[in-house]
Amino acid sequence: MKLTLGKSIVLLLVSLLLGTALLLGGVAYITTRNSVVSLRRDLFKQVDERVQQQVQAYFDRTEPVIEFLETAVFPDPDIEEASAAHWKEEARLLSAYLKTEPDIVWIYYAEESTGYMLGCNIDQNGRFTVSRIHSDNGRIAQGYVVEKDGAVVSAELTPKNPNPYDPRERPWYQQAAENEGIIWTPPYGFLSTRVVGITAARARRGPDGNVLGVFGADLELGRLGAFLDEFEIGENGSAFLLLDGGASVVPVSVRKHIHAAPLQEAIESHVWDFSELEIEETLEEQFSHRGVDYLSLVQPIDIPGPTRYYAAVVVPRTEYLDLVYRNLYVTIALGIVILAIAITLGVGQARKVTKPLARISEELDSLGNLQFRDSEFAVSSNIREVASFNDSVGKMKVSLRAFSRYVPRDLVRLLLSRGDEANLGGVLRKVTVVFTDLAGFTAFSESLTPDDAFSELSEFLEIVAQCQENRGGITSSFTGDGTLALFNAPEEEKGHEANACLSAMEILRELHELNRKRREMGLFEFQARIGINTADVLLGNLGTRERFAYTAIGDGVNLASRLEGLSKLYGTEILVGIDCREAVGEQLEWRLVDRIAVVGRKQSTEIFEPLGLAGEVGKEILEARDSYEAALFLYFEGRLEEASSGFDKAMATWPEDGATKVLRTRCEHYLKVGLPENWNGTYTARVK
Repeated sequence: MKLTLGKSIVLLLVSLLLGTALLLGGVAYITTRNSVVSLRRDLFKQVDERVQQQVQAYFDRTEPVIEFLETAVFPDPDIEEASAAHWKEEARLLSAYLKTEPDIVWIYYAEESTGYMLGCNIDQNGRFTVSRIHSDNGRIAQGYVVEKDGAVVSAELTPKNPNPYDPRERPWYQQAAENEGIIWTPPYGFLSTRVVGITAARARRGPDGNVLGVFGADLELGRLGAFLDEFEIGENGSAFLLLDGGASVVPVSVRKHIHAAPLQEAIESHVWDFSELEIEETLEEQFSHRGVDYLSLVQPIDIPGPTRYYAAVVVPRTEYLDLVYRNLYVTIALGIVILAIAITLGVGQARKVTKPLARISEELDSLGNLQFRDSEFAVSSNIREVASFNDSVGKMKVSLRAFSRYVPRDLVRLLLSRGDEANLGGVLRKVTVVFTDLAGFTAFSESLTPDDAFSELSEFLEIVAQCQENRGGITSSFTGDGTLALFNAPEEEKGHEANACLSAMEILRELHELNRKRREMGLFEFQARIGINTADVLLGNLGTRERFAYTAIGDGVNLASRLEGLSKLYGTEILVGIDCREAVGEQLEWRLVDRIAVVGRKQSTEIFEPLGLAGEVGKEILEARDSYEAALFLYFEGRLEEASSGFDKAMATWPEDGATKVLRTRCEHYLKVGLPENWNGTYTARVK
């Protein structure tokens, strides 16, 4: 019993209902996951903002230090000229202030004009030392030690760096000189201690804005690392301070967090792009390293200077999504069981609809392109509507196959591709028109039965039409024992003139091969006569509103027809008009046959015969061609005796050539009766 399409759809809907259950489970998962993600994002943001605030406050400590140096210690510094008493007092002030800032290890001022530098730091013994350093040799010009009781004594201090030291060449000095306000450097190893830290600096400028010197303060990163270690984010997460590109500010060597090293390795393995991240914006990233997925939240810190710092929170993804994934796996497992049952039921029914329809769709695509498969189209289906649809497609295929045999397929394909309906009318276009005729068939067919006559003629026409279609031509109509073919129609195509001539030569080659077999069988040999002309013609649909044909009309079409008829007169197989010959050019070897005026056309024209592809024609034929054309030009000039001798010469080389015989006979005729008045070599052909 055949099922209706409605019943099949009901079975498919059952499968869809089961899929809906899975969809609801998926929605529940997504909702739960989003809730967890939202909570995680809020926690990350809170931690990230706290890190940002604390780091901001940590960095902000240096601004009062710079202000202190500029206003209290060096209101008008002259490092080179100040007295020893002055510098002792300065040492006392610097050391007293440095005691209040345990995170700052160096404070200093460098002079632009001399390169002298005055700095204060804490040595290994906990004493404060104040040094004046020459820029030319790096030696300490004057040193002071501030004892724990506050006493300031002069001391001979030896610099830890024996090389000349010019602060004006240091990055912190140059960055401060190039920017307004306080700048922060990226982390680097301090030249004196090799400890990694960062520098805050600000240029001191004169009234005209020129740099007089630079104030600076150095911070070690150990305390900052300890501060970042205070943040515990889950069991394995941590906070970080990053630079552009993801490099960590605080070395892992100064961190005590147990997971700082693997987390920092994961961070530095990821490619970060902070270029479009603005202050107060956050960047969420997910990335993987060594098989572990990580979640991160990054936010810029508003710190002055060219170096940008970012607070980051990084945690393994499993910290927050393990429970969600466990629930998901259970849901998926249950859903797979239900889905397998639904698919088993649904697929069987769906195939009963989709498989036949797919085959029908393929067949319809082929029919849409007028491509007819040789095998009979049949689809087996238990669904009544599909079986009925299949029967309709089979009937349509029969109709279209019959229709395509009456109309050029290329024309129908063009209409289908454009979505146009065929209407009466045409366009003016340059077209190459080809008339082909089977010589002697009318007399031969009188001895044949109608079926044998049609069978013989069909064999000839099949070769003609196939060769022309292979070269882009369309067979517009069959004219008894001949055809009318059009090149550069229905779509325009370059080189249509050459394609028309080449197709004609291919027809002759195919017939020559066929005739060899027919000759052995004692059958009638096919001989084609072909006329080719290129001209502007009216191309389109001609007929009535109910029935019309795609064809071409015009003087150029008539000339092509006359050329096909004249082939019999000249004993040639192909004759070509001058416009086509000039368009093809020297791809072929040509012979000028005659200058004629055909019935219904007053203007004379020269006609040509293609002898073959350039370089493939025999030497004797070319010599005969040259002798023929030389004699023909004498004939045009009325020098009949010389022309007759020239045709004799050509005939000696090519004795079977019909055109040579015709022109020689014509010379003899005019030698007897005389040339007509106003002779210009034009022969008026009476052949239609």
